[in-house]
Amino acid sequence: MPKYHTQKYSNDDDQYQEILDERDIEEIVQYSIKFFNQSIKTAPIRITRHTWRQGDKLYKLAGQFYGDFRLWWVIAIVNKISSEADLKYGQVIKIPLNPSAIVNRI
Repeated sequence: MPKYHTQKYSNDDDQYQEILDERDIEEIVQYSIKFFNQSIKTAPIRITRHTWRQGDKLYKLAGQFYGDFRLWWVIAIVNKISSEADLKYGQVIKIPLNPSAIVNRI
């Protein structure tokens, strides 16, 4: 699981009461997002390059390169993207060869 979901919040504030009533729910669960610090930019990262093609998924690449599909977010961070939707076929992306250099700085 990516580490950017740091805390879970229940949003049951009175200002949202109309929306909650319309949906027939008591609360909306939200997550706070951890912002990455500057040390991630200075992490010693060795990379390889990969040309994005049909059928590619970040989790598949993480599984192939790291043996752990849950580290897809490391590839996303290095490429400054949020998901596969940000990529186009033929685009060259960076695959960090040492994901621990990033994981350990978060």
